Amino acid sequence: MPAPQFADTLSTVMSIFWVFIGILISLILPIAVKVLKPERSIDERVDRSTLWQKIAGAWEQYSGSKYLMKFLAAVFVAIVLVLLLGLEFSTVRDAVLAGFAWESLLNKLMGQG
Repeated sequence: MPAPQFADTLSTVMSIFWVFIGILISLILPIAVKVLKPERSIDERVDRSTLWQKIAGAWEQYSGSKYLMKFLAAVFVAIVLVLLLGLEFSTVRDAVLAGFAWESLLNKLMGQG
């Protein structure tokens, strides 16, 4: 009788990385939705400013400092989730979805959802 086969799990470092990516996706989606809304006229879409001016304008418009803090918190949360809770994932998809779900839960618990 053959021995049962167990699915390989991602390494701890890879798990942290992919959970982090899931958290980032959860943070970026609301911004992307705002940017993609077709509220602006065609004339407003033509912008001749430099790339740096566009980045600086977007940073100010979308409260970049707030998102930088969320980014740093996401790194911390990903590490804590994987190491402290001992989470293990057999696929990248599972790790990304876990990061996405945990970030959403934390936002709701903090009253931002």
